[in-house]
Amino acid sequence: MKPLTPKQLSSRLSRQLQSVSQGVDQAIAWVDETRRNVPRLDMEADRLIVKLRRCRNKARGLSDSSLKEIAMGMFGLAQGGKTYLLTSLAGGENGRIETSVGGVTLDYQKNINPDNQQPAFVTRFTRQAEGKNTPNPVQVQLLNEADIARIMAYAFVLEDSQNPAPELDEQHIAEHLKTLSLHRQQEAVPGLNGDDVVALWDYLVRHDARRQKPLERKFWPLAVELAPHLSIDDRASLFSVLWGEQSEYTSLYRHFAHTLEQLSGARKVLAPISLLVDESLQPDSGIFNASLFDRLNSPSDLSAQVRPIVNGRAARNVELSLAELLMLAAEVQIPLLSPPKETLFEQVDLLDFPGFSLQDEPEFEPDEDNPERLLRLKPHPLSRALLRAKRAYLLERYTDDQEMNLLMVCTAAACKADVRHVGRALDFWVRHTQGENPQVRSRRKPGLIWAVTRHDRRFTHGYNNDEAVQRYVGNPGDAWGTMLAMDKRGINRMAAWLDAEVRREVKLGRINEQLSELQRELSDNLLGSWYQPAGADDPAHKQHIAESMLKALQTRTGVHGELLERLLPSRDELRRLYLQQQEQTQRNFASYQETQDTAVPLASYEPFGVGMDIDLFSDDADPSEEDETVIAPAPTEEEQTENHSYEAEFARNLYRYWINHLRNLPENIAIIELLGINRPTIEMLVEELITASVRLKIEDELQTMLVDSGQLGINRESKADRQVSRALNVLGDFVAWLGFQQVPEASRPDSRVNKGNKIFAKPEKQTANFGTSRRLTRLSATPVNNTAYYIYDWLIGLNEMIIQNAGYAAGRDIKPKQRERLGAILGLIKPAES
Repeated sequence: MKPLTPKQLSSRLSRQLQSVSQGVDQAIAWVDETRRNVPRLDMEADRLIVKLRRCRNKARGLSDSSLKEIAMGMFGLAQGGKTYLLTSLAGGENGRIETSVGGVTLDYQKNINPDNQQPAFVTRFTRQAEGKNTPNPVQVQLLNEADIARIMAYAFVLEDSQNPAPELDEQHIAEHLKTLSLHRQQEAVPGLNGDDVVALWDYLVRHDARRQKPLERKFWPLAVELAPHLSIDDRASLFSVLWGEQSEYTSLYRHFAHTLEQLSGARKVLAPISLLVDESLQPDSGIFNASLFDRLNSPSDLSAQVRPIVNGRAARNVELSLAELLMLAAEVQIPLLSPPKETLFEQVDLLDFPGFSLQDEPEFEPDEDNPERLLRLKPHPLSRALLRAKRAYLLERYTDDQEMNLLMVCTAAACKADVRHVGRALDFWVRHTQGENPQVRSRRKPGLIWAVTRHDRRFTHGYNNDEAVQRYVGNPGDAWGTMLAMDKRGINRMAAWLDAEVRREVKLGRINEQLSELQRELSDNLLGSWYQPAGADDPAHKQHIAESMLKALQTRTGVHGELLERLLPSRDELRRLYLQQQEQTQRNFASYQETQDTAVPLASYEPFGVGMDIDLFSDDADPSEEDETVIAPAPTEEEQTENHSYEAEFARNLYRYWINHLRNLPENIAIIELLGINRPTIEMLVEELITASVRLKIEDELQTMLVDSGQLGINRESKADRQVSRALNVLGDFVAWLGFQQVPEASRPDSRVNKGNKIFAKPEKQTANFGTSRRLTRLSATPVNNTAYYIYDWLIGLNEMIIQNAGYAAGRDIKPKQRERLGAILGLIKPAES
């Protein structure tokens, strides 16, 4: 069969990804409808819908990317080095980067960016578009409202890393959400949708996981549904939680969101040539001068007339300030006038990404000798923070969109403080575009290349922090490589290598890999367990699952303890869950906490006591004698009912929380790398553990353990530690013994390592008798490796547990008609021929 051309493959991939997106649309609707009649699905539905939204975001992004030509990125603080590479590779025969804009020929180095400044946007150098001789020839791609929210939040994160903000008040957040829920509009408000909010959530989890923990249970799930139905002003109030409710951030978010609304939500505008140069063809007042962002919201700010592109047509002129355009611009396009030296760049666009640093950039250094300084107003207090955050965000935005599969780096970090932030951004790019692990990345050569030029800071400043960034990203030859471009010979070697490696087939091959993984995750993991096709619960099928899982796990016995630890939620998480729980009554047993009679703790409760209060040095030591100690009154039936209801709700919420904790494990890359197990294996393990917990009625066991009528006089904060310990005992026993601690030893499977015994058998008692005068234990000649016994017994127990799970699969409660509909959805996501 004749192989597909890149154009044909591109079209096919786009169609397949659109089909996946449509399937996810239908799957979300299916979950919403089916959860009403299936309690087990309802328990996981909220998490499942969020994950489906993530998959839809990815499918849409990959679909758009598959139709685009391949591009190459250049990133870093050595702007001179990037310009040198640009002119050497994509310059004309005269060695210049020239463009024709509005009938005027401009030299990039001479007229547009002669001082090699770091702009506030991405610059696209392309031969795919021609310069136009029109009043508005400059094409500017814009950010959207979701981008603005990410930049605002990340600016706060960067500032917070230096001056930590107070912890989030969860009660205040709950009241905040309740108030905004009253402002919900019936129809969605343009500018932001639920998938955008999920992407914002994911972005902040990557960059600010600590502060997102208190928000993940209540704030984010409600924000996903609520934000699209709020006005811009109410959205600003909703998201203000993300930047500590600082009014300056909220005001700017509102300002820029309204500006985008003024532009009719356009993704592109056409601007006049004055955006680049003035009448004398100088760039001082042009958009490449990032220091002009200091003039935000000041009278000295300049203005420009732009025409937004709406529905493919240029709309009427809209006046924007230059600072507003600097903030909203994602990309400025520079059409190349002359054919490039390297013919590769006739088809390949070059994207120049600004580097970023936590230090102030050179354009912001004080200019005390400049006579114009006295005429300037004080810079906007957030201008520099926003510019840093925006520059950092741009690389991740284009990574999400799969814009380029090769990235050249020219000085990544300016100081040690930058290493973690820059390293994280580059590591995200590698995992997203090259592959999430070395096995996937080994199919192709590294796409992240450090291009060493004479303009690198290791030569111009005498220091080099890039080695630390490289260590953060990974190993050379796997995650990144290095090329010397110090002279013409180096450039020629680089050009020859690029000509062989920068091909559209490479990009489409990587997109095809991600499509396959997306289809697998949806059909086998997220939705497949609810479908339960014929034979899925067959004992032979279960045995096959068990064998494949044991083959993977038995090679990783050295990290078995880490595996068991990750299967349980942390004590702090459960304590927060207990205290966060929505109380059914606001009374909180105040009658037992605040009265004088119950203020005596020794008679009613002592956390480290034994239930008695005796003075051993007193003659009246008989605890049965009545004394003057005040005894708390017995709880009434109403108070016992209230306590039972609260603890029963905690048991239900805790079980739901644990199930979703398990479901999230396969997404934790750090855990996957630590355990050395692939994602499908962890997904299967999680599925079988959840099924076993249903079969063994772990939720009922939690109810029995946590619901009691004792100690009603204790406030819930004091009681939290005890209840959390009880809960962890139940979950810990299940994880450690897989339910076999309740099975008689004779009925357990045979151990394959402790021959002649059952799994989890108790050690034999010492039978030797040395007499009453000798109490030492006789040790065997060969030490007993009880740790190995336990680990391999656990694996045998896991095998038996999986086989016993037959008949308890998640999909058993799905009605035939609903199952048939889900089967059609899965067929849309992953057709049989795929």
